[in-house]
Amino acid sequence: MAFNYKYPIKVVSQMTGLSVHVIRAWEKRYNVVDPDRSDTNRRLYSEEDIEKLKLLNDAVHNGHNIGGIAKLSLTELKNLLTKENINSAKTEDTLVFSLNSDKSLNEIMIDCMEAVKNFDAKKLESALLNASAKFTQPILIEELIVPLVYKIGDLWHSGEIRVANEHLASSIVRSFLLNLLESYSISESAPTIIAATPRGQDHEIGALIAGVVAASSGWKVIYLGTSLPAEEISAVVSHLNARVVALSIVYPNDDPHLKRELNKLHQLLPAGVSMIVGGRAANGYLDVLDEIGAVTVKNTKQLRLELEAIRENKYN
Repeated sequence: MAFNYKYPIKVVSQMTGLSVHVIRAWEKRYNVVDPDRSDTNRRLYSEEDIEKLKLLNDAVHNGHNIGGIAKLSLTELKNLLTKENINSAKTEDTLVFSLNSDKSLNEIMIDCMEAVKNFDAKKLESALLNASAKFTQPILIEELIVPLVYKIGDLWHSGEIRVANEHLASSIVRSFLLNLLESYSISESAPTIIAATPRGQDHEIGALIAGVVAASSGWKVIYLGTSLPAEEISAVVSHLNARVVALSIVYPNDDPHLKRELNKLHQLLPAGVSMIVGGRAANGYLDVLDEIGAVTVKNTKQLRLELEAIRENKYN
């Protein structure tokens, strides 16, 4: 006997890699799936619903806009992704050949690390500028800047480079990201996002990355810097009528003071303001983040999805 089991939305979120917020936004705006309802009006999803959500997530990560693929059937989505995988494999040799006359991401990463180890600020700045001219912003951020910052942090914590190396690198990367952020021309009518780190968090690169990603997605970004008390962040949010607060948490992953700070911020924020949290140490605070309804993102792709869902929910 076959059972047509239905899954609640939190389980579907874990199975698909999409947040509950994104799933609901896609349903409301694009009607991507039509779940059943329980006696208490809770959403219940079929295995076919889950499969479609997984395929849509894969397609969006391949560069498709959700609005353009939402109405595709399961078969059409599978064919689309299969075709793209084949085309990607066919062009791999061409890409490798073209990189022989120009530096690949891996080679640029090596140049960056050599510059950091040799305290060569000009070489590091030049490598980042050249990469920004060659690669798209998502690739630049997710495949160069983020791995570079992580590697520098790991080498510093292990004692393989000095604190001076880390400070020099952070200074150059910070200036590079600020220049990127300032290069976007954003409409005055665009929704506002506040990017910062909460009190006790002194590493700002993650918050700057979030700001750059948001700006490239059409948001007006207000970058506040590091170690901001909850009262200060909430005051700016209220004054500017911001829609989102983006926080970066890097180290440590077990600060009880930070848990209290996150709770306080949640209490102070106006109703309807979303909190998005990322960073290497964010997983250490999942209990409190889940309790206050914050969205935790693991990478810039997920951040883009969340911002798109929030924006669609606001205007539709």
